[in-house]
Order: sequence, then structure tokens, then C-alpha cells
Amino acid sequence: MKKFPFHRYRPYWLASILVPVLLFVLACGPGESPTPTPLATATSVPAATPTSAPLATATLTSPGPVATPTPTSVAAPIPTPTPGEQPKRGGTLNLVEGATPAHFDAYLGYSPGFQAFLGKQYSNLFINYVGEKVDCEICSEAGWRLEDGGKTMVFNIKPGIKFNTGKELTSADVAYSINMMMGNIDGIVSARVGWVKEYISSIETPGAYELRIKLVRPSAVVPKLLSTSFAIIVPQGTTRDDFKSGVTPKGSGPFILKQFIADASLTLERNPNYFKPGLPYLDKVVWTIAADTNTQWAAFYTHKQEYKFQMEEPVDQYLAQLFKLRDDGKIKYISIPGVAGYFGVWMVGSKPPFNDLRVRQAVNLGVDRVAFGQGTFGDRAVPQLLMFLSGEDYGTPADKIWNVVPGWGTGAKKQQELEQAKKLLADAGFPNGMDIAQFSSTATNVGYAAGSQLLQSQLKQVGIRTTLDIAKTGGTDFANRLAALDYLIQNYIFYRITGDPDEALGQYMITGASRNATGYSNKAVDKLYTLMSSETDPVKRKQLFFQAQDIILNDLWYAPAQNHNGYITFWPNLGGIDQIGLSPAFGSGTARGDRLWFK
Repeated sequence: MKKFPFHRYRPYWLASILVPVLLFVLACGPGESPTPTPLATATSVPAATPTSAPLATATLTSPGPVATPTPTSVAAPIPTPTPGEQPKRGGTLNLVEGATPAHFDAYLGYSPGFQAFLGKQYSNLFINYVGEKVDCEICSEAGWRLEDGGKTMVFNIKPGIKFNTGKELTSADVAYSINMMMGNIDGIVSARVGWVKEYISSIETPGAYELRIKLVRPSAVVPKLLSTSFAIIVPQGTTRDDFKSGVTPKGSGPFILKQFIADASLTLERNPNYFKPGLPYLDKVVWTIAADTNTQWAAFYTHKQEYKFQMEEPVDQYLAQLFKLRDDGKIKYISIPGVAGYFGVWMVGSKPPFNDLRVRQAVNLGVDRVAFGQGTFGDRAVPQLLMFLSGEDYGTPADKIWNVVPGWGTGAKKQQELEQAKKLLADAGFPNGMDIAQFSSTATNVGYAAGSQLLQSQLKQVGIRTTLDIAKTGGTDFANRLAALDYLIQNYIFYRITGDPDEALGQYMITGASRNATGYSNKAVDKLYTLMSSETDPVKRKQLFFQAQDIILNDLWYAPAQNHNGYITFWPNLGGIDQIGLSPAFGSGTARGDRLWFK
């Protein structure tokens, strides 16, 4: 089976999340080109520790308790979170984006804006509008249920849902879409949601409106994954060429693409056959293409853009004016913790010199987290260890990171760590340091570009002299080399889509995981992941996660650095925008836009 090249979502950023499309070259991975090349599954050099490890779906002799996500009925429209307000129909939502989309393939999705653009045109099996609540979006009143101790999910699909081609949506379309995500159609596994294959053993369609998904083990994360804007439903038989060539995506969502003018604008209009009664409220959504960041912000300040929703909080030059508008009650500004994911230093620990733990430890100690955080995200930097920021449910408190975790020393303790790093290198056989290649690309987003230069200068302080090995042909070369583990060390960032600890381990740190960017493999982590994935007790689940985190940070194929929060800012005349679900960046409910309305 082929693996799709790893994609991450990088801020060109200060392009908004709910605005449509990000410049393709700056979208999924550093410098990604418009036509990523599918790769055969990369043959990784065996990991140093252990020499062999089970697959992520390994069968354990003592599996954890059965997880039982609560089945729900069809998602009911929620007019507004504010008592006394009644949604109004009509109006055009104006937004501004930095670039024209290169294609319309949500499975190979790119920026959050791109996902929101597509999310308005498609439906999902599950949808998440608010908080932790995940509903079946396309179910009839009979809803869905669990059988076989939670290992079989049974769905009753609502008859009469139509794609904008006029074709009725059936269980066969849903099954085809999920199989396409998992790589069972054309060998291309979705980098974002393709890891759902670790949970699904088979999909059956006994009838046109009945769908049965059999799981390897009960799991509460499957509905969350299928509720993201990457998990859209397409008609059976859809191909990658359809996504590339079609400017009229064949979705069943609230809006239909009516006009597409490259480098100028995109216009969506209300789908008159949308299956949710009374929705959408808006008549039209219009994106204007404006590459200049200052132009985008000017559009927001003058109501030519109604909201901005981004992975990173804006740079300091925009914060003062935004905070004044917020403090004066003229706009709403919400800082959103946890849209970040993995950020830091990635090393292929199976290759010399990084197959020596002492070298990896030297790298970890050599990174000054204070300077690294300031240089990449400024005052917005927040400490994190494994995907979750300090202050989050699965995050490690800051006072248990700074001057406690190796590599997170400050002041005099940092100087001690630098000296310790030099000694570790000498003990590993490099008394005069070493000269190696540092993988990089032409990406220009804040975290990646600044981080690459900072990493290079900081490693030099401990005797690791690097030469930037820049991807030759932009994003395709970068993504392909990343997937093939064709590098030694780099500064990199992955963004998360669910906030679930299963994603933190199952997508990035498990043997053979779809976005395992270092080839990391440790059978103890694989086992803890499987136990954690099946656990329902939140206290026990956290214990299992932190056990796995300790092992990963001891192995140090990944050395974390500070990360950042996201934000949403909008004018109060826009209703329905502050209903934030599990994934404010990539959630289907946030992207759908069918509940937005003007007061």
C-alpha cells in the first residue's frame, strides 16, 4: 500500500482558517507543489530500540476496557447560543484569502482555510458543532447504534440526501469515501484521517440506507476523526482527477460553488436542496483573493472580512489594534488553546549519528527553549511536551517542564545543559563536534523558517555544525523525502485535528503510523497506545498517555519546543460563529457555515 507524503498545515499563515484556500505552495508541507507524488510505503531502517516492534493494531493479551461512545440521533439545527435571538435568513458573507486553490481534494487537505472552503460544500458521516458533542450528520431519525460490545457501528442513512449532481447519497457512497481516506481505493492514504484504518476492520452496506462499520476494537476516537473536515463524503467512483479538474465539487453540503476566477475570487451560493430544514441561513459566501497580509487585515478592519480564524495568534503589529477593538467591545477576540500539535526537532534515530542516544540527548540539551520560543512565536509561545500545551487536559504543567525536564533549563541551568551536551558528543566519539546536513525547505511561515535558522545556530553552540539541505523542488520533494525518511535532522511542525491523545500517539509515534516522520518504533509505546485507545476511564487513560510520553521523551527521536495558541476574531453582527467544537481549526461543524447568520 502506498503512503501519501506527510502534510502539515503551516501558517502562510496569518491566512485565516475559515477563509478558503491557502497558497498551495505554502500549504501542506514546506513548499509543497500542486501535484504531490504518491509514494510506495517507505522502507524504514530498523529502529535501534527496539529491533522489532508490533504494528499499531497489535492484539494484546490483556486489552483495556471497552470504550462505548454514546450513539446519537441526527444532528438537530441549533439556531443560536444566545437566548432571545432569532437567526435571520439572507446576506452575503465576505472573506479574504491569500491565494487561489490548486485543487479540491479534501483528503489531501492543506490549510484550515482550504478545509473550510470545501467543508461548506460537502457532508460528513459525523459532525461536531459545539464542544464535545459528535452527532451523525446524515442519519435518519433512527440514528446510529453500537453492537458487538462497541465493535460494530450501525448507521441508518437518511433517504433523499442529494449530491449537487442530483445523485442520491447512499451507504455505498459513505463506504467508498471512508475507503478512499484509508487508501483502499487508489493506494493514497489521507495524511490527516487515513489512520482511521488502524481501527476499521471492514465496512458493509447491507442496504442503500444501512451502513455497518466493524472495528478492530471499540474506540471513541473514530467518530471524532470522521467528524473532521478532511472526512467528507463523495459520490462512489470519485477519482483524484475529479478533484483536480473539477471546479464544481460534487458535494451534498449547504453551499455550491458557482463562480471561480483564479487569483481573484470564489463564490458559493446556497444549496436549494440542502437536506437540513431551514439551513443554511446565508445566501452566499464570497472569498476575495488578496495575497498581501496587510490587505487581509485592512479588509477585516473595514468589515470587508467578517471574521478571521487562524492557527497562530497574529503577530505583534496587529495585536494592539485588535485588543483595543476587543476592549472597546467592537469585536470579539477569543484565544483558542490547543490548535497546535507537535513542534520541535525531529531526528531519524535509526541513522548515524542519531542512532546513538547520546547524540540525540546532546541535541535536546543544546536547544534553548526560551530563545527558540521567542524566535518562533514571540510572547505567544507556550511550553509543551507531546502535542498538548501546558494548561490543556493532557498537557504537562509549565512548572513541571521548566528547569525540570532535560533540555528545558533556563539561565545558569541552560549553561550547564550546554556543557553537558558537549560532553555527551565527546563520549559518543565526537570530541571536536560534527558536520551534518539539516533538512529544510523554502517555507516562509514563522514557526518553520525562523525555527530552522534558530536550530542551526543553537546546535553550533554545542559543536553540531549543520549545512541546510533545502528541498530541491519545493513541497513535492520535501514531502516525498519526509515520507521516505530521507533526512537526518530538521525543525518541523505538525498540527492536530482532534485533540484526542489517540492522535498524539496513533498518528505520529506508533510503528508504521501514517505520519510517523522519524520512523520511531518502540513496542512498549505501541502497547500503551492500544491500551489507552480502548480505555474509558479518563484518569487511567491519562496515566497510560503519560507513561507513553515518558518513554518517547526518553528515546528522544523527537525533541519538543514551545508552541502556540490559535485565535478567532469576528464582528458581533455575525451570529453562530462562536460555536466552537472539538477542532476549531479542522472541525466539520466549524467549516460547514450553515449556521452563520447576520444579526
